[in-house]
Amino acid sequence: MSDRSTPGPSYSFSLSPSQSIKYRQRQFSSSSSHTPVSDYSRRPSYLNHRKSSVASHSAASTPGNTGTPSASAYARRKRAKALQDVPEGETDLSSVEPDEIFRRLPVGEVKKVESKMREEALNKQSELRSMVGTRYRDLLTSATQITALRNSSLRLSGSLQTAVQSCASPQEIGVTTAPSVTSEGQEVISLLPVAAHMKLLIDAPEALYSFLAHHEFLQAAFLWLVARVVKESLAAMPEDVSGPYTTLLQKQWETLLPFRGQIVQRATASLRSREAMESRTLAQTLLAVILLDNLSVPDALALFLSQRTKTLRDILHPESSAQTRPRRDSRLSVRSINRERDEIGSVLGESVKSLLETDTLAREVFGKESKTESLIDELQRLVQVGEPLPSPTRETGPKRTSHERRASRLASISISVPPISASPLGPPVSAPRVLYTLPSAQILLRHLPTAITGFTPFIAASPAPALNDSLRTWQGSSIDLLRESSPEWLGALNSVADIWHVRADLNALLQDGEVQSEIKRALEKEWGKRIEVVWEKRLEEVVRLAEDKTREAGEEVRTNGDENETSPETFIFSELIFPPAPTNALTASATPFNNFLSVVKKRAALRTPLLDSVLSAVETMARNIRQDMQGLPKSLYEVYGRKVEGALQDLVKALQRVVESMGPNRGDGKAGVEAEMFVGRVAIYLAKQSNFLEDLIGEANVQLSGTRDRLVAVHAGSVARWRDNAIQEGVALLAPMFNPKIGPKEIAASWQGPQPVSPSAPIMVALHSLVAASRQLGLPPDMQLSIVEDLVRGFVGNTKTLDGWSSAEEETAAEAAFNIAFLDLLIGENVETDDMVQKLLTKIPSSVPAEFPSQLPSFVADHLRRTQLLLQPLLRHLDKSSIPASGATTGDVRGGLLRFGAPKGSSGVGTEFRSPLAVAKPGKRFGLLSIAA
Repeated sequence: MSDRSTPGPSYSFSLSPSQSIKYRQRQFSSSSSHTPVSDYSRRPSYLNHRKSSVASHSAASTPGNTGTPSASAYARRKRAKALQDVPEGETDLSSVEPDEIFRRLPVGEVKKVESKMREEALNKQSELRSMVGTRYRDLLTSATQITALRNSSLRLSGSLQTAVQSCASPQEIGVTTAPSVTSEGQEVISLLPVAAHMKLLIDAPEALYSFLAHHEFLQAAFLWLVARVVKESLAAMPEDVSGPYTTLLQKQWETLLPFRGQIVQRATASLRSREAMESRTLAQTLLAVILLDNLSVPDALALFLSQRTKTLRDILHPESSAQTRPRRDSRLSVRSINRERDEIGSVLGESVKSLLETDTLAREVFGKESKTESLIDELQRLVQVGEPLPSPTRETGPKRTSHERRASRLASISISVPPISASPLGPPVSAPRVLYTLPSAQILLRHLPTAITGFTPFIAASPAPALNDSLRTWQGSSIDLLRESSPEWLGALNSVADIWHVRADLNALLQDGEVQSEIKRALEKEWGKRIEVVWEKRLEEVVRLAEDKTREAGEEVRTNGDENETSPETFIFSELIFPPAPTNALTASATPFNNFLSVVKKRAALRTPLLDSVLSAVETMARNIRQDMQGLPKSLYEVYGRKVEGALQDLVKALQRVVESMGPNRGDGKAGVEAEMFVGRVAIYLAKQSNFLEDLIGEANVQLSGTRDRLVAVHAGSVARWRDNAIQEGVALLAPMFNPKIGPKEIAASWQGPQPVSPSAPIMVALHSLVAASRQLGLPPDMQLSIVEDLVRGFVGNTKTLDGWSSAEEETAAEAAFNIAFLDLLIGENVETDDMVQKLLTKIPSSVPAEFPSQLPSFVADHLRRTQLLLQPLLRHLDKSSIPASGATTGDVRGGLLRFGAPKGSSGVGTEFRSPLAVAKPGKRFGLLSIAA
């Protein structure tokens, strides 16, 4: 609010008396030309209709009026005819009977007519209000001046007639009228000061309202003080002078008295403004409160800081903020999240700006710095000094006669006062400048006493405030308030990137300065705390999501038993949709092919649909967490590392709980085993075949070896029942070998020569059952685990403990020795050092060639080479060096396709070996596996 020479509204009289009369005539003539407003307070229409009917009937039945319609009936017919004759939309419905309107128009049109007439009535009211309110004083002033001119003209005319009579008859001159004129003029002049006092008191309320509306609190306070001085001056006048105005004075002062509290209240409330404020405006506002409440400068500083605290609290704690501010929801769009983030940033930024602006304003208004006095002290001094009142200008000219002086006596009461211009070096407000804004400024400045026109308030001297101490205390409490309120606002930010974005915006405001550094330090802890809470929440969501998704998928496997999930190898050759061929090479997109390639890679890795849904959900969350943490300082990564280690432990425990929930306690047999194995597949894929762990730890220095080992242990526990069942089923298939009904002759007849060159059929059947069971694991070929090795070792160990081996006869000892030797070879043990094999070889009959014991390792290895493709899942753990060298020809190219080499060109009985690859012809899709490899 800048200083102006004439603050407040301007009340200038621009109409001459003749122009005022013409204006008033035009106003009344224009108002009479408008359509009259309908009277809506009339009786109901049915009563009017009934009354008019009775009146017309009585008039028709009256003697002398027979056959003559009544005046009301004639008026109704005239209005109805007017309604029929005038086109629709142009009818002046204000002159039509309401009953006729309801008969002729529908309800909707009647409502339109009513609204139109009400609108015309409101317009007329506004015109009358404008005329009475805006030009009322001009009209009154013009009327007063016209009356004064008329009286002066009459007195002048009477004086002229008296002068003529005196000239004609000098001897009849009696008492002249000059003394009466003089006494009347003196009486008017004596009443002008009293009238000026009352005029100011009457005009003051409207001027005060105007000052308050324009937030000119210093002018309002000064005018109120002037009005109080006027009231005291008027009360101090003799009773014969002020007596007639005592009642009016009391009523008017009762109207002005509440303005003091209202000015102080509004000025104090303006200190809480959230808009930018200039230091001079602030000083003038505080000076208004000082003048009215007699505050000292330290008290004014305390008032200002307390109001700024309320401003900061209003910004940080708006009314019903918890109900009105939306909370972050994962279903919100990115645009909504960004808008909410910007709103939170704007609130915190506004609070920081308010804090910094308060510190700056306080130092500019109350601080001296290099000056001799502060801004508030300077304004107080200038207001107490005041400014001189310009003297009224009088017309100079030749000396006038006494008649001319008497004729112009009344005109001399309104000698014009030159405008008062505000000087930059002068006071911000003064009594002449405030009085000049009133409607009767010239009369007031002319006829009020000097004690009023030159009024200057008294301001008691006060010590200089302890500015630094007060600001330091206020800054501490305000920063505490900001820090305490920050968690509530930051609680709606569930993204580290959003928190860091708001932090960057605030740090841009806090560049250099002691206060800025304190605010930055206070908020820095809040950023870290909120980020830790976000991490904890998101890591908990990852663990909870992994547990819930895995449990749901395990239950689905238990219930539905999808073949793709229970036997994942069948998923490789399931139906595959190829990407469409591009119609135009220029506009072709690589997206379909990339999606197709991703599907092929998932099939090659045995990542079945249900497993992929679980893994994709947790992998997406881990990837989002890593992307959300870009650009954080190393100190926060250390905190995150500790939290993510705990989350990984919780994840392993959660998967272990899911495995236990699928355990044997539910008694669902094979379905429960398949569900357990699925949960184990989730754990082993997270450890071996997924980027989940790397994305989750991000840039934190966390060792994943322990977590991977625990996940592998979870998988191992999930296949325990499967392994036991597979071993039991395999051992059960060996029962035919120990069937007493099968004699030595039947066993020897199955040989392809004088000695056995292959294990017994039950051994191969049992091994094939183990191969079928191993395919249920759903593990990719490149995943190195000891699960199948443990399966084979468990089967071989249980097989060796069977009682049938010890009771083998001489005729069956050779085949039993071959069986045990073949099983030893499967687990990588040396056949020649096996005591059980050597014991059986001592029992072989003489019909078996004597070189059989020495050739047994080569026979066993050769049969392993013959069956290596069929038993391939059970042989992954074997090393090629543990298998005796093959006697096959080195030029056989088929040997390069076999891991353990090609078997001998001919067996002991002359059977030629043929590779089983010639039997299985690769399909068209077989070549696609090379892409995913």
